[in-house]
Amino acid sequence: MASILPVFVPHAGCPCRCVFCNQRTIAGQTERMTPERARAELEAGLRICQTPPQAAFYGGSFTAIPEAEQEALLAVTDELIAAGRLSGVRCSTRPDAIDPPTLERLRRHAVRTIELGAQSMDNAVLCASARGHTAEDTERAAKLVKDAGFELILQMMAGLPGDTRETVRETAERIAALKPDGVRIYPVAVLPDTPLAELWRRGEYTPLTLQTAAEWCADALEVFEREGIAVLRVGLNPTEELGSAVLAGAYHPAMGELAYGELYFWRMRRAMLEGADGQFAFPRREMSRAVGQKKKNLTRLREEFGARVVIREQKEKHV
Repeated sequence: MASILPVFVPHAGCPCRCVFCNQRTIAGQTERMTPERARAELEAGLRICQTPPQAAFYGGSFTAIPEAEQEALLAVTDELIAAGRLSGVRCSTRPDAIDPPTLERLRRHAVRTIELGAQSMDNAVLCASARGHTAEDTERAAKLVKDAGFELILQMMAGLPGDTRETVRETAERIAALKPDGVRIYPVAVLPDTPLAELWRRGEYTPLTLQTAAEWCADALEVFEREGIAVLRVGLNPTEELGSAVLAGAYHPAMGELAYGELYFWRMRRAMLEGADGQFAFPRREMSRAVGQKKKNLTRLREEFGARVVIREQKEKHV
């Protein structure tokens, strides 16, 4: 998989203000993206790339930006692709900002991957979150993207206003049914200068705890693993600025490890209830998830089933 050089276009093209969204805080960027700045950022990133990466327009609804501005930004990547310095482009956008002419324009500019912010497949949750689109919009857009031959990535969230464990799992099931090439899962963190922060301060929104977020995200992971769909990320990309800005909710630098830890715990506990002897072996790369942060999984299993529970590293087979 090609490496990615992100170019952030915070809130650009967004027709409404989602209750949870503060892309300027997430991206650590307040200035408007221009072609000149995009070129400078890409040039800086290319200096440390050993192979041609993809440029990625993130942080806004790229295909809802005025067409002339899209073309100006894509002209920069066109030049770098023609010079063999970029391998292609990807962009993130809204489900209701996709149609055949838009896809044809993206194809002309070597866009390979389109990420759609589905966020939820429950229309009541989408409405409460002020998303401005429906689950049906996501289904329609996903089909258009796949039928046009693009790689499709879908993004979902957990812990939006009105969400329950059931709505989050159902969102994962409905997203999986769209057969994306990959997904991202973002449990909700309450960010400053958002409508959600005001709801939280007034006591009208209860954010997820880390434990609850890990459990709900583990439900989604279970669905996507069952369907063979790659999970590209769980949780916001951690930065020092973001960590100090989050007001409440499910933010942790290792959110993915927490969620996978829950999934491994459930599997081992289920095995014990079905009569397993308590001896579990995992490849080295999976040991941290199996044992859990601060040996949480091992501790919980031993509290329930006794000291016979052992989690060890699987011996490698030598040919």
